[in-house]
Amino acid sequence: MVIVGAGGHGRVVLDAALASGLQVAGFVADPVQGPVNGIAFLGPTAMLDELHDTHRFIVAIGDQQARRELSLRLAGRLQSVIHPTAWVSRTARIGQGTAVIGGVIVNANADVGDFCILNTACSVDHDCRLADGVQLCPGARLAGNVSCREDAFIGTGAVVIPGVHIGVRATVGAGAVIVRDISDDSKVSGDASN
Repeated sequence: MVIVGAGGHGRVVLDAALASGLQVAGFVADPVQGPVNGIAFLGPTAMLDELHDTHRFIVAIGDQQARRELSLRLAGRLQSVIHPTAWVSRTARIGQGTAVIGGVIVNANADVGDFCILNTACSVDHDCRLADGVQLCPGARLAGNVSCREDAFIGTGAVVIPGVHIGVRATVGAGAVIVRDISDDSKVSGDASN
């Protein structure tokens, strides 16, 4: 597989991929760099079309819009990565191109969309619904029956109580405690409960 993006998140995805036994051919990113943590740098994103038919991909870029655009470009060739220390319920679903990093918990009947990021030690409780492109930062906690729409961003250590709806492209700041629905494109800072 090829990892698209060679920044911090790309290196974390690399570790998760190798730990789970996946073979990584190398990184593709702009700008072109040298080897990353001992893994070859294959070239710029312009060469994705050249690699498309021979490789699977994960887009390891934190920026929601860039990750969405590149993932849609690679639809049908996306590879999910699940670190072996993550626990995913047998009744949960993990979409294509989603990164599930070490220490993550995904509980019963949760549904996680395509090209999501479930970062270090976050948790997704029972019956949660995460649409495509959702990002949960390290230590974020979703209680049961939470719904996160496309490209929602839940910051480090944020907590969302049961049954709350987080809108499209909504941003929840680090440490926030969310007790009410958040509308599309809203920003809730971590220094204020909502």
